[in-house]
Amino acid sequence: MVKLLNFFKLIRWKNLVIVALTQYLIRYTLLVPFIEFLSLNDIQFLFLVISTVLVAAAGYIINDYFDIQVDYLNQRKVIVGNTIKRREAMALHFIFSGLGVGIGFYLGWRVGMWNLGFINLFSASALWFYSTHFKRNYLSGNLLISLLSALVLLVVALYDILPASEQNDINAIVVFKIICIYSAFAFITTFIREIVKDIEDLEGDHKMGYKTYAIVSGKKKAKNIVQALSLITIFGIAWILNSQFKADIYSFLYVLFFVEFPFLYFVWKLKKAENSADFNSLSGWIKIIMLTGTLSMLVFSLLMNV
Repeated sequence: MVKLLNFFKLIRWKNLVIVALTQYLIRYTLLVPFIEFLSLNDIQFLFLVISTVLVAAAGYIINDYFDIQVDYLNQRKVIVGNTIKRREAMALHFIFSGLGVGIGFYLGWRVGMWNLGFINLFSASALWFYSTHFKRNYLSGNLLISLLSALVLLVVALYDILPASEQNDINAIVVFKIICIYSAFAFITTFIREIVKDIEDLEGDHKMGYKTYAIVSGKKKAKNIVQALSLITIFGIAWILNSQFKADIYSFLYVLFFVEFPFLYFVWKLKKAENSADFNSLSGWIKIIMLTGTLSMLVFSLLMNV
């Protein structure tokens, strides 16, 4: 029982639920209501979600596999090498990655664009090299993880809209642009969280000889860049609210109270943050903002049917 619980902690099951929820929200709040022709049926879409979750789970496993020593230094709970043996973790990684990539190519073949399978192949490979090389280097790991977070959203449009693009009208273009906006939100909030996590792990990463942004630029500059990116995002969302939702008071209020105000609170807490516990709290806070931002799809969809 303990081993099973630790397995779920290892694969970050809560994050995987959010990944699956995000992709289902995109399909059933943006695609199904507004686009006539979709490439995937419901069962095929379920397999697309499963493939994404498998690749993400494999990434979490291999990351912990290579992070045993630094996790000890940063006083994190270490599962690989304790409850779950290293060879078991490596086997799980290859099984999950292989299944995720295989399903991706299969679905691509089913919709007549087999090369879409390279998306999952790229993601699985990127997660491997992130764990072995990029996360130790200046910004490259942060940017890569942010790109993969954006891909979680974009992959739905690429599999479901692109193969049927010739049959669809202008609605498909509008929906694709909306998905791109959500993807940009996922990219920048993930990037912010990655920098915050680098600050949180600064001491242990420094002992390991890593060259993360927080180590190379220093804690103060890292905090300043997080603050600047947060404020840019806040103003960007405010511009969208003003230009698109002035007449929709309920959507306006949702974004204001559940995305904008929490983001402002995040910036306020960031100014006072000093120790690892403070930055751990900020990391959790930005994850909540990412979730409430994603749930806005559901809110908008429900309000349109009222």
